[in-house]
Amino acid sequence: MRANPIFQILVLISIFMIAFVLEIMPWPIGFQGLRPNWVVLVLIYWALALPNKVSVGTAFVAGIIWDLVLGSILGIHALVLSIAIYFVAKYHLILRNLSLWLQAILVMLYVIAIRFLIYFVELVLHSAEFNSQEILGAIISGILWPWIFLLMRHIRRQLGLR
Repeated sequence: MRANPIFQILVLISIFMIAFVLEIMPWPIGFQGLRPNWVVLVLIYWALALPNKVSVGTAFVAGIIWDLVLGSILGIHALVLSIAIYFVAKYHLILRNLSLWLQAILVMLYVIAIRFLIYFVELVLHSAEFNSQEILGAIISGILWPWIFLLMRHIRRQLGLR
């Protein structure tokens, strides 16, 4: 069963909105760096599952929205996410065929790289400090990847998104 293209877009927008809400949801003081990168996890999944629909352009728009939501300098997240999702889209056939746990390790390394790139760009533009808990947040993102992957795949299959 194929879903209506407008319905597919609405489902994707809804999933990204949920990811943004989870991204800005408050965490206890001292645990802010442990927050998983929900937007990155969702972007990586959809770039793997639907590379012809969710790719660099979607990552750029999501990055701009992420900059607006977080109040950071406009374009930082858009630049980094566009570069990151470019490589996911380019190698999606290879990444899709890896085991779920190997994907989780790669996602963890990917999120670490994204966080370092964001830190580096912010450091170049203005003084920025790196929070060492950011690495733990990337590890948590890697740990959550199999469940995010399975949940998104279930949603995609149930709704017939192609």
